[in-house]
Amino acid sequence: QTNGYDCGLWVLAQIAAMLRGYKITGLREEDMIRFQRFLYMQVLCIPAIVV
Repeated sequence: QTNGYDCGLWVLAQIAAMLRGYKITGLREEDMIRFQRFLYMQVLCIPAIVV
């Protein structure tokens, strides 16, 4: 990481890699925009809870 704002995204990428059974993520810095969009779409797919 060469910028000061993607650190949280890298943490989430590492968590995602570990949940998939990998020890490290294979992502590169240029993949972060795509990974950010992937996470955004995943959040949008979470169903709303109606009480």
